[in-house]
Amino acid sequence: MIIRYFIILFIGLFLISVSSEAQKKRYKRQVKKYKKAGIENPINTNEVKPEEVMTSARYFLGVQYKMGGTGHDGLDCSGLIYVSFEKHGIQVPRTSTKQGRVGKFIPSINRLQYGDMVFFHMNWNRKQLVNHVGFYLGGMEFIHVSSSKGCTISRLDDEYWKKGFLFGTRVW
Repeated sequence: MIIRYFIILFIGLFLISVSSEAQKKRYKRQVKKYKKAGIENPINTNEVKPEEVMTSARYFLGVQYKMGGTGHDGLDCSGLIYVSFEKHGIQVPRTSTKQGRVGKFIPSINRLQYGDMVFFHMNWNRKQLVNHVGFYLGGMEFIHVSSSKGCTISRLDDEYWKKGFLFGTRVW
């Protein structure tokens, strides 16, 4: 009986790891396709420093999540990016999918620098590849808007976020 339990447990863990690897490969293919459709579009940062934009983003800490929101009554993840740049006269697209197409492509977490945008695929039921965005703060931390916690700071080395990380972009 105990042996049967361990066999079932082993098979279950094996299937989870195989499906996770298959998922990673699928998202790598999708990122390649995303890149082919056009990335690294330039934006004019008007000599604004990353620190200024990150300060603007931190101003929203604690603000609740609101789909499509861009203010203190609520905002979503791409809204945080949009208004943080907009406050300094920098024009970026409004959606995370389009925001991922601006700036220099950064393929891995260990190459990120302060102020880079970080992009994720977090909702596994959604068809669009990029569906979450935040700003990298250094030390494996990033600021973003979570549907459950609002504007918050999370860690990229947390298994949940590491699993969904796709790439970063740098506009500075």
